[in-house]
Amino acid sequence: MILNLEFKNFRSFKGCCSFTTEPTSSRAKPDNICKVATGAEGEKRVLKISLIFGANASGKTNIIKFMYGFRRWVLNIDNRVGEDIPLYMPFKFDSDTADAPIEFSIEFITANVRYKYTLKFERSKILAETLQSYPVGRPVLLYERMLLDDDKESDSIRFGSSLTSNKSFNVFKNQLLLSKFLKDTPCEPVTNAAKYLSGIVVSNGFHEDTMLGEDKEMLRWLYSHPDNRRMLSEFLSFADTGVTDLRLEKRSDGVEASGLHGLYKDGKDIGESDLPLKEESFGTRALFIIGCNILQSLQNGSPFFVDEMDSGLHSHITQLIVDIFRNKRINRNNAQLVFTTHDVNLLDQNTIRKDQIWFTEKNKYGVSEIFSLSDFSDVREDTLFGKWYLNNKFGGVPSLHPLEKLFVDNGKEE
Repeated sequence: MILNLEFKNFRSFKGCCSFTTEPTSSRAKPDNICKVATGAEGEKRVLKISLIFGANASGKTNIIKFMYGFRRWVLNIDNRVGEDIPLYMPFKFDSDTADAPIEFSIEFITANVRYKYTLKFERSKILAETLQSYPVGRPVLLYERMLLDDDKESDSIRFGSSLTSNKSFNVFKNQLLLSKFLKDTPCEPVTNAAKYLSGIVVSNGFHEDTMLGEDKEMLRWLYSHPDNRRMLSEFLSFADTGVTDLRLEKRSDGVEASGLHGLYKDGKDIGESDLPLKEESFGTRALFIIGCNILQSLQNGSPFFVDEMDSGLHSHITQLIVDIFRNKRINRNNAQLVFTTHDVNLLDQNTIRKDQIWFTEKNKYGVSEIFSLSDFSDVREDTLFGKWYLNNKFGGVPSLHPLEKLFVDNGKEE
């Protein structure tokens, strides 16, 4: 499970963006917390769900965007030798940061061991990369990357003494060493970390230009996992989409899906009719993608990051998804859900803790910051979170000017 995330100089986050799923000492709403074994360190309490609110363009999407790009980097999907690093997107509105490095760290638990991975990179090269584990509570170096001269094609890697094989080998300047341990060079403690980070599930927003690609990826996955097709069909039916089943057909150019619907005549059920997935409503297609993501996350115990989870979905459906991750009988592998949203109905003090709620704000210089509701000492666990948020007691809401300024000039309508 992810414990802490930090990054600096990424898009609108000029300074350090710090996000944690480690709960406060409050014992409120215990179903929202799970206990994870960490070997000699004992158990750690970790939050299952985190919600990020904020005005449009406040920076909340950038958190999901970073995780989306980082996962693809670990999987070596977009990287090409000698090319710029796709994730290099520094803060552009300050001359000191426009070409400065991006820094990132993530602390997580997998296979009952706590890890910390840190990364620093520029436009076309990695400056530093380190992986540590905490098998007995103290940090143990697994590897660190040593930056060589720019005119050399690759960097040197030094392994910590805790590994049985203390060897050095080269990687390209824009390639993560972490990704090499997925297939090329298995080494249990490092490979465990690499597999966990590459398995993070990310949905980078439900937009027509991204959904088509995600549809294709999910269809291939469903076709090779028939049991998941059945569960997804039940999920779509339960969500009252009108889809009673999914039909998958393998074709030369990929897998094509159709949703089965009831066929009626004179008010009587006379059979079934199929509708291609691409012709289903935006909301049904969004549910199709998020349903696949949920199944992957639950089965593997992976974190699931979602941008604008409420986009195209009814408030009851978004609450249903939150309840899935809260339910111990369903979420048996301690999967986490982290999502951005504008759905104030989710700010329910009866189901959500203070430390699960985050806000983003952007100042007049275009700089974003993120902060938690638990930072407000005068807010109790039974406070009406939604009402207070709409009344701008926490921030994270748009600053709107009077409408007249848009349509009236010197007392006259434009």
